[in-house]
Amino acid sequence: MSLAQCKSFFCFSLFTFAFQGAASETANDNLQFSGFATLGAVYSDSDHHGYRKSVGSADAVYAGEIDFKQHSLLGLQVDWNISSNFDAVYQGVLRELPDPSFDRYTTLAFLRYEVNANWSFRLGRTAPDIFLLTEYRDVDFSYIWATAPNEVYGIIPYRSIDGIDVTYSQRALGGVFQTKLFTGSSEAEVAASSTIEEIKIEDIIGISLSFDHFNWLVQVKHSQVSISNEPQSNALLASSISQVPDFLWSNSQDFSQSLLMKGQEVDYSSLSAQYFWKNWLASAEISRIQSASEVIPKITSGYAALSYQLNAHQLYCIYAFTNSNNYIFDESGVNEQALEELIHATTGLMNFYAANQETISLGWRWDITSSVASSLQWNYTRLKENGSTLWLNNSDHHDVAENINTVFLTMSMVF
Repeated sequence: MSLAQCKSFFCFSLFTFAFQGAASETANDNLQFSGFATLGAVYSDSDHHGYRKSVGSADAVYAGEIDFKQHSLLGLQVDWNISSNFDAVYQGVLRELPDPSFDRYTTLAFLRYEVNANWSFRLGRTAPDIFLLTEYRDVDFSYIWATAPNEVYGIIPYRSIDGIDVTYSQRALGGVFQTKLFTGSSEAEVAASSTIEEIKIEDIIGISLSFDHFNWLVQVKHSQVSISNEPQSNALLASSISQVPDFLWSNSQDFSQSLLMKGQEVDYSSLSAQYFWKNWLASAEISRIQSASEVIPKITSGYAALSYQLNAHQLYCIYAFTNSNNYIFDESGVNEQALEELIHATTGLMNFYAANQETISLGWRWDITSSVASSLQWNYTRLKENGSTLWLNNSDHHDVAENINTVFLTMSMVF
């Protein structure tokens, strides 16, 4: 049985395990069902750069299109309180995926044991605790915006981790300090214009520190992962370059090895905060991705958001950015005229993760009822040259700068 099959079997077993207890547990309300859903429409005005929610999406929205797949989803969750300190959770989210399967639709599937008021352990599939919105990233009703800023949330395709975590909580200084340690593995698809690559990560080690006060929250997070497989596009390009004779490329062997990602470590660090004051809510998040890999540049991303609530309505604005260095081919001892196609492919690969853009957003949320809300949001994105990682490209204009308008209209609910 393969690793993916084992994960699917574990998730399915936990799902079945929970439902098998329904007959005996429903009477005393130990088994609870809940759900959430979003119907989202997206319009964008670019002919060259297609909007997508994350780098894991193989579809995109171009000028003249109204798309309902990028932001529409249906989530179902089962919580089974087995005992006073032991429970099981299963969550499945139906949404647009490049490789649909029961395993991919399963976002949570874990057993949790609470030793006491301070300590708790979880085993199974959990959400990667790397974002401010980690625990409700898919529950659009839980946050004000029509969509979380792509500059921070769109670059990470991983929705879950299979492993174990331990959390320690302590009340102090009028609030709650919380420390979480987690480890495990994960896998997800990363899509380019013509290819879809499965990128697996293992040896995940992460820590999350937070302090939650009455009206403000501060979080610091850091995690390290190891890439456990070689993307096919990297392997093919490295193989092609390694076969170039020395008189055309003097160090082709060494350079080809620098394109390989398997075994490389990647670090993710973030700092985030929220502050409530009367009718105002301010939030900010900044993150940093860095790696020893030549293919993954240092990426700095962040956003700052402000919203004002007036009865059932909330008006908000967001400024978001992502920035990284672009690779320019200047290797010595290369016959660039003879190897033009290889150089072009190398530049594209080395700049795949080089996201460079900034976005200003204005939006309005209307809480129609206590469980139904709509959001209307306009994004104005200044996409910089060679910075279109977060978009899909359907032409040779992928490396040009462009200003893009994107409009979102969502209806979200919980039930």
